[in-house]
Amino acid sequence: MFVRLHQQALDVLVYDGMLFYPGFYAYVVWDAWYYAKEGANKTTTAIPFVIAGFAGEFGAIFAVKLPVPTLTVGLLMIIPMIVGMIIFRKE
Repeated sequence: MFVRLHQQALDVLVYDGMLFYPGFYAYVVWDAWYYAKEGANKTTTAIPFVIAGFAGEFGAIFAVKLPVPTLTVGLLMIIPMIVGMIIFRKE
């Protein structure tokens, strides 16, 4: 529907509802990863995912000012999660 019409998609976007999704997405990814790892520490392994959730929230808040918001917000969230998975892979 909004193919190549990014500004029109941002104009009809309800930001109050959208702000829920980045943090929830980061939590769901951490939850699945945490329960897949036996013996993982619940407090320390959550830190990169919390950072990813906050980065996604801030990216969603400032999406109007970003040149490519979907790519930027996606990378802001995915990079800390992957780094966290690599750091805590031995736990």
